[in-house]
Amino acid sequence: MDQYWGSRKVLYTGGEKKWQSEDPSHKLLRIVRVREHGPFEDFANAPICTYLGVLTLSRLARVMSPHDIFFLVLGMKNVLQSEALEKYSLSVFLIENFVTSIVRDLKELPPPSPSKPRSSVLTLNPHGYPTEAAAITELKLIDRLQELKYRVLCIPTSPTFPLVDGFFFLNSPRRTLAGLQMTRAHAHHTKTSTVRQFTEHLSWFFTNWEEFAQGLSWEMIYVQHADSTMISKWQRCGPVNPNNETDAEKEIVAFWDGRVHQYQFVLTRGFLSKVREMRTQRSWGKGIGKKVGEIIGEQSAFRSGEIYWEYFNDFYMCVPTGCRQ
Repeated sequence: MDQYWGSRKVLYTGGEKKWQSEDPSHKLLRIVRVREHGPFEDFANAPICTYLGVLTLSRLARVMSPHDIFFLVLGMKNVLQSEALEKYSLSVFLIENFVTSIVRDLKELPPPSPSKPRSSVLTLNPHGYPTEAAAITELKLIDRLQELKYRVLCIPTSPTFPLVDGFFFLNSPRRTLAGLQMTRAHAHHTKTSTVRQFTEHLSWFFTNWEEFAQGLSWEMIYVQHADSTMISKWQRCGPVNPNNETDAEKEIVAFWDGRVHQYQFVLTRGFLSKVREMRTQRSWGKGIGKKVGEIIGEQSAFRSGEIYWEYFNDFYMCVPTGCRQ
């Protein structure tokens, strides 16, 4: 219900309270009850929904360091399910320094013959990292197809989205779809039906997908914790029943073996130390780190890397050992 009040228009929000429509600034909050260990409970803020959470982190990643983004995400580990936490953690791929550090440690999983090993497009062009994030919502919530853009980190909000936890497109040195998966599993083999569902979803979300997909290379990047059972071999793609393989399934397998390259990144304590040092070098002199030092002391600020490692250990233990097959 609305009503003009003097020279200003006001809205009634369900009761007698007035809301000035010219400058609405009501906050949307979601408060959750948290019980971690024992009978005691606490209250914490949580994202209202994954869609808004992804957009919020996309904006924060432009002004915060990788170190601070991780702390922000992992600070929500007690109020989010592991699947949501995975998606928010992918926001670090929006930060140039984080990506340039990752590419030095990318290890290719040797592809089957006749394909030959080659460097990842991120290794060849680390500055092609995504600069913004977009939330891929459930199909029933889409009112129109989206324009397909390079350097946009697409994060699906549905837990049933097939194949990847996130993906983005690069234009140089070759047109490439980079798919991201976080896993503790030692094997991440994929079903042909999952690949088919993934491409179907892309055609439902994006305009001109069929045309765009022509000649497109694929890269799968498996992100693993140092304490996980390591992926050591090429992750194959095949049908559920190999004895009754259809022509369509054979085509998908041929594409996977010939056009997809796979890489592994292992998150180690040493890597986190590099991120911490990078953050310190770049922000300490700009007042951010200096302010932290004034508040908690320089030694405590440097020890934050150890705290971060403990947080990440706790988070990664929540990541399912299964995979998006």
